[in-house]
Amino acid sequence: MAKGSIGKQVARAASTGGGRTSRGELPLGFYGGLALISILGVVVVGYSRYELQHPVSKPVVHPVIGDNWNFAFGVYDCKSFLPNLPSIKAPANASFTTTGNGIINLSPKVAADEGKGATLGKFASQYKGLKFNATSVVYPGKGTITQGASCNGKPTQLETSVWSSILDTHPKIYTGNPAKVAITSNDELVTIGFVPKGTALPKPASASQLANVTTTTTAAPATTTTTSPKSSGKASSSSTTGASTTTTKAG
Repeated sequence: MAKGSIGKQVARAASTGGGRTSRGELPLGFYGGLALISILGVVVVGYSRYELQHPVSKPVVHPVIGDNWNFAFGVYDCKSFLPNLPSIKAPANASFTTTGNGIINLSPKVAADEGKGATLGKFASQYKGLKFNATSVVYPGKGTITQGASCNGKPTQLETSVWSSILDTHPKIYTGNPAKVAITSNDELVTIGFVPKGTALPKPASASQLANVTTTTTAAPATTTTTSPKSSGKASSSSTTGASTTTTKAG
């Protein structure tokens, strides 16, 4: 074959990008990527539509702003209750108040004091001279009371008992810091006490007065809705609060 003919064939192949074989290949990676993007787009649009049509329900956890609850409260030191907390002038935004009768009024004024935020720690922070920690209680007129003192020849420990109502005979018993205990329902009875391990705390002396005070619960809807699939809420009033808090049943 003449050299001129071979040169023309090479030039012709180069101008076509590699000859007949190259022209016949399909860019599978390119088309595969387009197909994957299309599929993902359909999935995302479909899921967004599903979220809009099926919003997740989030239970309302009381107390909320507008509620007006009351609970009986007392601090017990080995053999007797300390005097009721005296009435003090509370700031306008205080969610916890008392008139000195051993009944604490809980009417959330800010969102931070609603639901699980309605704790005894919040109460203490709004009452001058009252403080809690894991081993002691600072009480107005009594100073600091610390666990470990002898009671009937046995060392005391700090506990908190909560009854759901005056008729409840099996309280929840919390050990550790009382500040982490939340008020979860109206007309509860709360006793913080220093007693030997295994000794039951009595109900606060002011329990009988709960029937004489006015309480209301707002007509908030049972649930609110959100479009976030990860949102969740727990309406259970039996949850303990705080990682270091334990719960047992008395009786």
